[in-house]
Amino acid sequence: MATPLEEPGPPASRPPLRLMILGNGTRHEVHDYVDRVAAAVRAVPDFALAGVDLSADSDLSCCPADVAIVVGGDGTVLHTVRRMDDRPTPILGVNAGRLGFLADLTVETFVEHLPDLVARRYTVENLMTMSVTVESARGPTRVFRALNDAVLRAAPYFRIVEIGLSIDGESVMTYRGDGLILATPVGSTAHSLSAGGPILPPSAHMFVVTPICAHTLTQRPLVDGGQKTYELEVHGEGIATILVVDGQIQVPLQGGDRVIVRRGDPPFPIVRLPGHSFYRTLRNKLGWGAYPAGDRGPRT
Repeated sequence: MATPLEEPGPPASRPPLRLMILGNGTRHEVHDYVDRVAAAVRAVPDFALAGVDLSADSDLSCCPADVAIVVGGDGTVLHTVRRMDDRPTPILGVNAGRLGFLADLTVETFVEHLPDLVARRYTVENLMTMSVTVESARGPTRVFRALNDAVLRAAPYFRIVEIGLSIDGESVMTYRGDGLILATPVGSTAHSLSAGGPILPPSAHMFVVTPICAHTLTQRPLVDGGQKTYELEVHGEGIATILVVDGQIQVPLQGGDRVIVRRGDPPFPIVRLPGHSFYRTLRNKLGWGAYPAGDRGPRT
């Protein structure tokens, strides 16, 4: 749900908006983007630049800012979600990657919207996250925080895997194929979409379960409530299986290991500037609803 920012008083009585710039400093091209963003921020007296952090593993759970500007691609945003842990700062993504679905602003668009930031003309949308727990008799229990998805898939030598799904303790189905995706509404437009899953709006409180190349014609994506508990269990011994969290963390699994997914707490806040539209982003970034090349569109 998007939360409008309440204006605490006339501009003269407001403290400067504290901004922190974050990014992946291992990518050479990111430094140029960061320099441009930082220069634009420093040129506005109503902003206070709290710092620039381009490291990969610093603790961001106590970020000293009102808004964190994340410069990079969607992967940088996902990595930032985990680094902020359970004390997230609202983020605004500036794209220095390729797709830029989460980090959807260009530097030029960011600069154009600086007056909106100064006047606090933005909303904060709380995105549903997921808590992913791995339980194994062969090792300690591990918990991961994710924004997009948890994927159980075949690992080399890529044999068919069997994954049992239970929801709120009730056995639902055993999937046979290349794997299974459990995605949040935000993650529904990522790996799940590529595997044939449905698109969920970011404001939905649902999970989508999408099989990857299911070895049957009857297994289709499933959408169910975000308040429920989802348990995935690897069936069979000797079949290499791996858990991938947000496309970045990989955990090898064995037969009998369980992955338990629940709605994360707290949600992750993202800044939405005036004019933002989920469906416009779908059209602009993913080509959603576009006519094929050569098609002149609807008849008139």
